[in-house]
Amino acid sequence: MKRWLFLIALLMPIGVYSQINIQMGAQKPVKNEVIDTGVIRVFYELLSVADPEKPDKTTKDYLVLEIGEKGISRFYSDNKRRQDSIMAELIKINPTRIDMGKALKDNGISSGGDQREVFKNYPSGKIMVTDHIVSSDYLYEENLNDIQWQIGTDTVTILSYLCQKATADFRGRHYEAWFAPDLPINDGPWKFMGLPGLILSIQDVDKHYQFQAIGLENSTLPVNFPKKDYLKTSRKEVEKIQKRFIEDPMGFITASMPGTNIQIKMMDETGSEKTGSEIKFPYNPIELE
Repeated sequence: MKRWLFLIALLMPIGVYSQINIQMGAQKPVKNEVIDTGVIRVFYELLSVADPEKPDKTTKDYLVLEIGEKGISRFYSDNKRRQDSIMAELIKINPTRIDMGKALKDNGISSGGDQREVFKNYPSGKIMVTDHIVSSDYLYEENLNDIQWQIGTDTVTILSYLCQKATADFRGRHYEAWFAPDLPINDGPWKFMGLPGLILSIQDVDKHYQFQAIGLENSTLPVNFPKKDYLKTSRKEVEKIQKRFIEDPMGFITASMPGTNIQIKMMDETGSEKTGSEIKFPYNPIELE
């Protein structure tokens, strides 16, 4: 079995982490299940704050919302999709060592992207979320969100659509959203939905998470669900696992992948190298409750 070193870009922008290299076996190809036929694709830019103590330092990700004719939608990171594509090409060139951090930078990608994917109405009436943490894939379900929106009278134009303002509290954050009544689609980025129009912009009042639509197009592409060996669990359990990784990356990876040859290096903002237990990541999840 081939073994190689590659970068895991799970959480931090390139400016924060340098490289997390893990030697491991070849990954299985992912098969997709077609769960709907596409009607529209919406492209969002996400600015997020990784460290709440440094609110002026943001990470940029690009995300895609695919909405199908049966009302099933898929929301995922295009940065992650591009990263996976780049990694596949680099493995072909030199499977023994891959500097993913350099590859992302050379391709103009500012972060490895969010590993989570959000599926609405799959299964019907549910939200399904998948996540990948180090070497394991997780899946959990929850009911479609009953967000108590307050619709206002303020308006703004986004992508040539007149949008109306709405506000709501959701899992520890207060949000301001702008939805387009001329796009009568009950959907939006991430888990947001429940308004009489597609949500084209939404941010929390602290501006730690800012989703902004930057384009949309009609689509006839299938809406796919990646078939993997998911560990079925709950949102709270995934959050606990994510927090354990962030608090002790080296210890978590060693425990998750015993017997592997692990090398972890990280450069801080001053250019100093950190290894092992010195490596710490800030924690600022979108869901605080």
